[in-house]
Amino acid sequence: MPTCEICGRDCKSTRENSLEGACLQACNRCAQLGEPVHRTTKPSSQTRPMVKTRSSSTRYPPIRSRSQRRELVPVEDFTKLIRRAREERKWSQRDVANKLNERTSVITKVESGKMAPTINLARKLERLFKLTLLEETESIDLSTTPSHSTATLGDVVQIKRKKTSS
Repeated sequence: MPTCEICGRDCKSTRENSLEGACLQACNRCAQLGEPVHRTTKPSSQTRPMVKTRSSSTRYPPIRSRSQRRELVPVEDFTKLIRRAREERKWSQRDVANKLNERTSVITKVESGKMAPTINLARKLERLFKLTLLEETESIDLSTTPSHSTATLGDVVQIKRKKTSS
């Protein structure tokens, strides 16, 4: 018997539904919380649906170690480090962009914090300025963590919608 991925209840059937940018299998009641996903072909078991995300430049694809539990993330004050290193060398943002073969607008956005650098750009900046911009962190595997809460994704969506309507 299928289970609704929003409320967690067993139901007779589920429908694929887009909710807050994620594609989920939802019961008829929870399907009203999001938008239906329309497909022209049936998805295979090996492919996952594409979900539109925010700017891909702000997401860091995890770089996995052997344990599959570590990933690289930017240091907290990467914008200040980049600006300070550039200003110490008396380089303009255009100079940095030319040295890295990047657009000036990308360097401007990264330095202002409007865009997080990709892993590749962060590595280039680290080599150019001889700084550390990425750090390894341990990710938490939520599938093995016991849950003591009975809140479901549907509860979170309803709370979020109440806050935005207030």
